[in-house]
Amino acid sequence: MNHASVLRPSRPAFGAVLFTIGVSCCFAIGAILAKLAYNAGSNPLTIVTVRTVAAFLWLVVLLSIARIPLRMPPPLRKRALLFGVLLVIQTLGLYIAVAEMAPPLALLTFCTNPMLIALVQAATGQEAMTWRKLTALLLAFGGLVLTLNTGSLQPTLTGVVAATIGSVAFTVMLVLTPRLFPQGDSRPRTAHMSGAASVVLIAACLLTGDVALPANTSGWIGFWGVCISFPLALTGLFMAIGKLGPSQASLLLNFEPVAVTLFSSVVLGQTLSGWQLLGGALVISAIVLIQWPQGRRARCADC
Repeated sequence: MNHASVLRPSRPAFGAVLFTIGVSCCFAIGAILAKLAYNAGSNPLTIVTVRTVAAFLWLVVLLSIARIPLRMPPPLRKRALLFGVLLVIQTLGLYIAVAEMAPPLALLTFCTNPMLIALVQAATGQEAMTWRKLTALLLAFGGLVLTLNTGSLQPTLTGVVAATIGSVAFTVMLVLTPRLFPQGDSRPRTAHMSGAASVVLIAACLLTGDVALPANTSGWIGFWGVCISFPLALTGLFMAIGKLGPSQASLLLNFEPVAVTLFSSVVLGQTLSGWQLLGGALVISAIVLIQWPQGRRARCADC
């Protein structure tokens, strides 16, 4: 007897869900720690440089322990090194935004990249612009307008532009990665990207002399905390993808703006207004809507 059955994505294990949300919180903590360092006199170039170098060294150690070779074929290595420049732009953009305005505003502006990806895919014919995607885009736009134009935590032009540039760079990385790199373990590629980014950032520090260290204890806690939180979050990201798959993991990682808002309120005393909270909820809802895995129909040929 022939019949059609609806197959939906399997429900992830509760422990894996909690672990992935914990990873998003770890990324969020990094933004708050960076703000502590900024408040104590440090700057984005310094923080991003030490964070990136720490991540590179951590990946090298991790790959060595796992006995995974760091080498890559020359064409792929060149692409990964070029992606390191995009990584610099993405990271600096986000951290300049965090330095210029409240972390929740910076993260909500930066996290529009899923919408940018949908627009790029629609423009290039990779995926059609469905009503679902269009609804998500309108929700995100309306939410961002509310978030950035209401409440006592006001954005700055520099912060919004920096977060947007970072989001665009991240979008380019995500769109080009499946086209330029084969599927497989992404850690060697990430190590090459982090290494290239480290070289660029260290050179920028040496050429500009724009290295600023924190001037008090809380600043140093933020400074070294970033060096610990980001490598741990990066490692957790790989584990989360292995447990849940890229789609479900990326969906749960969108908890980061929520975590940043909560941590900003507790640690920095920065609280979004009611309208800004509504705007943030709309942005996050749009991200969830555009990334939520859809069921698919599979037909049984003979039962």
